[in-house]
Amino acid sequence: MRKIILVILIFTLLTGCNVFPAGKSTLTSAEMATRVALLLTAMPTATGGPQMPTESLDLLTPTEPTGPMQGEIGVIASPTVEETLSSPTPDETTMALLKATPTPPISMPSATPTATVAPTATTTPTGPLKSPAPTNNAAADPRTLLPAPTWTDLMDTGSNWPTGSDSYTSIDFKDGFMVLSGMTKDNGWRLAINDVDNAYFETTAKFGSICKGMDRWGMMIRVPDRASANKGYWFNITCDGKYAFQKWNATPPDGESSVTNIIAWSSNNNIKTGADAVNRLGILAKGGQFTLYINGVQVDKAADNSFVSGGFGVLVGAKETNNFTIYVDELSYWMNPNM
Repeated sequence: MRKIILVILIFTLLTGCNVFPAGKSTLTSAEMATRVALLLTAMPTATGGPQMPTESLDLLTPTEPTGPMQGEIGVIASPTVEETLSSPTPDETTMALLKATPTPPISMPSATPTATVAPTATTTPTGPLKSPAPTNNAAADPRTLLPAPTWTDLMDTGSNWPTGSDSYTSIDFKDGFMVLSGMTKDNGWRLAINDVDNAYFETTAKFGSICKGMDRWGMMIRVPDRASANKGYWFNITCDGKYAFQKWNATPPDGESSVTNIIAWSSNNNIKTGADAVNRLGILAKGGQFTLYINGVQVDKAADNSFVSGGFGVLVGAKETNNFTIYVDELSYWMNPNM
């Protein structure tokens, strides 16, 4: 440090700076040497030393620095240029892609709905069906012998029936008819809202405009449990002129099938066959005795004691025609008839 101060003093004296007070004459070489020696002698040391002489040196007070601070290690400068990252310029192909209209997002398909087979086109009746006259023995027609029915439904509304579609049937009420379609090759049915035991039941209905072979419709009676409808009797006719009286039991005892032919399929000339044919079916049920009528004519008798009372309704079987449809005009019953 002393060397630095000495250099500064010598440089100042040589350049003629006004270190000493104004008014004194210019120093000779000998006087200058004496002053330097005096200054060096007055510098403090680590162990102490002579004090500055009382004679004032009249040194000028240094001015405030106007540049960067200096020290033993030199100038400390802050950077003045910030490093900037620049993005590469896209080529023409990239620019074309950026300007292109974005492809809209691909919509996920909704869940695939269950396929529904449209019903086969049929001819809708436009008014009440005219029941065929009996071909013989008209005097024995129950309809002519009995008074007004105990209960009747002219199918103007569906108030007496469960509506909508299920796996076996589709039902609707239109223009004064129950429009009933079979959805499977097996029999399906709709039951009315009440139970009956001993009665004469009668239904008038029309085959649809497409009617083949073993396509069928009929009545179901004495269903012990209308909610499950797993038991009862069937009286049905086919488009090609057959009838059968059967016992239905979805949980048969060992050795029996679910469908038992009490009267097996048999041909009968009283059945009006083919598309759009109108037929009137009747069953007289008394205890375990059953008498069957087709278009007012008694065609058969049967006996069975499996079911004594229960629900009743209309059945349909689309054995050969998809969505085979019938039009039901009326269903009635007479309680405990005098027959």
